[in-house]
Amino acid sequence: MRMCPICKEYGDVWEVEFMDLNGRRAVMCFECDLVWETVDDDEESQVIDNFESIMKKHGFPHDWSRVKKIRRVLPEP
Repeated sequence: MRMCPICKEYGDVWEVEFMDLNGRRAVMCFECDLVWETVDDDEESQVIDNFESIMKKHGFPHDWSRVKKIRRVLPEP
């Protein structure tokens, strides 16, 4: 999925690395904080959650300084 399902083409979407989650990589919309697994076009295989919920589920605060932007996905670089 290359477009945020909530923000559509208006989202600022990046591949990111979560440093508190052992370097786990995902895709994140910085407009609405939605996170999904990959930029693959197969939307049905995506696990979608928001940043705060993911960090809370793993016992960490949602600290933006612990999110490393890898590359911009949307809008196209």
